Amino acid sequence: MLEAPFLSLDGTSVEMASLLFLFLTVLVIVGVRRHRQKVRRLVQAASVLVFFYVVYSCLGVFGMIRNSLFGLTLLGSVYTESFFWMALPVVVVAATVITGPVFCGWICPTGTLQDLATWLNHRLARRRSQATRRQLAVLGGALAVFLALLVWVSLAKQMFVEDSSLHWAAALMLVCYLVLAGIIDDRPTRALRVVSLAAIGVTALFHLSISSPVHFAFSSRSDPSSALATLIIVVASASVLRSFCRYLCPWGFVMGLLHRFSRLGIAKVPSLCTDCKSCERACAVAAVDARGVRADACQFCLACVDACPSGSLEVVDVWQAHGLKLRVPPGVATCIKP
Repeated sequence: MLEAPFLSLDGTSVEMASLLFLFLTVLVIVGVRRHRQKVRRLVQAASVLVFFYVVYSCLGVFGMIRNSLFGLTLLGSVYTESFFWMALPVVVVAATVITGPVFCGWICPTGTLQDLATWLNHRLARRRSQATRRQLAVLGGALAVFLALLVWVSLAKQMFVEDSSLHWAAALMLVCYLVLAGIIDDRPTRALRVVSLAAIGVTALFHLSISSPVHFAFSSRSDPSSALATLIIVVASASVLRSFCRYLCPWGFVMGLLHRFSRLGIAKVPSLCTDCKSCERACAVAAVDARGVRADACQFCLACVDACPSGSLEVVDVWQAHGLKLRVPPGVATCIKP
């Protein structure tokens, strides 16, 4: 166990450093209490450096799903190679079950880039509750030009497979425009993440390699379409916070599903709530409402907990409560699990 299984991983210790980084990060997240959001920003910055300049096997959120499926096909024949392809996704899944979807809220580089766009938007422009007609007209014009360009580029290439990241970017622009215009609602639109997950699974079964946004940072070859898609995600997140996480990220859907069964959750004590809406404003993915925190939408950044001035939100051990058969005190609403 100590010699044979790791022979085929010779020379890949740099890749495995990502697992150690994830493990240490989870320990930090669980233990930190003071200045938690500042620590979170430091973790996000370190994650960008680790995943952009150290990790090359995950190839973005799409790649982790494909790698998991490929690793499953190797079980029973080449265990060491199976471990290599499945190691990072399995660690992320395990961390999610134990501590919640901290990968989304603290570690994912795509989420960090979207948070950066939000920060710049808050610093450079006045935030509006609703988009103006002029803003919608400009966004609609940009969307039309981009879709026309995408069709023109696709005519010379294999549709959907080559430069596939641009199709996700186009879909994101369209969804954001429809949400801002009030044509579709935010919450039902999040079901599109299931479509993304199905698309990645189907293409993997047919051995079609499709590139995801931010793929250019994990590859040694030039990938301008992925870079452009990443830029579009960043711009879109300036208008709809963490828009890619909300509507199209397949890995985010898996993390939200697992969070419904994870050990840690966020509980609300209505008797302490002053209805100041600070928690709702702090949440970048609109997972908090008057009833509490929606587990399937929460990314466990804990910004809502830190923003609550009355302490009505707190992190609780859900497993311990169930294991000891503890009754939830009257007036305490735990995570909302649809």
